Amino acid sequence: MAQYLPAAAFQNFPLGIVVHRPATTIAADHDIFSIDNGVVLLTGLLGHVTVVIETNADMELDLDPDDGGSNVTLSTILAIDDDATGTLYTLNTTFGGVMIATLDYAINASLEVPIALVPGDIVFDEAGASTGEIEWWLTYVPLDKAATVTAV
Repeated sequence: MAQYLPAAAFQNFPLGIVVHRPATTIAADHDIFSIDNGVVLLTGLLGHVTVVIETNADMELDLDPDDGGSNVTLSTILAIDDDATGTLYTLNTTFGGVMIATLDYAINASLEVPIALVPGDIVFDEAGASTGEIEWWLTYVPLDKAATVTAV
């Protein structure tokens, strides 16, 4: 029999559990979050540039499932050339669409339609950048009781 978390578990923060990944250099493709022990519902994702990104840089986010299947594109390529400190990124409302970037210091980081994710890694796939730093926040609700997301 399935066990579910009571609604009260999320009443103080309806987007679910918050996971923070401190800023790191974006010099190569790398995992930013790991989903383990079951399916989660991704409710929000936010990136924040903490050190300016050099020219000729692009990024996309993929899910690399643990079962060995093909990567799933969460966001298609976004040019991040010369993005300034303070730039914010979030997923598009269209699954797999281009990420949204703004330097307006305010952005809606919650997803209108949450995305179910199987165990695997969320991969920051970049091309061209060798400098710059981004920190990330992810919010999720575990659909399986033991499911977790951790920053990598």
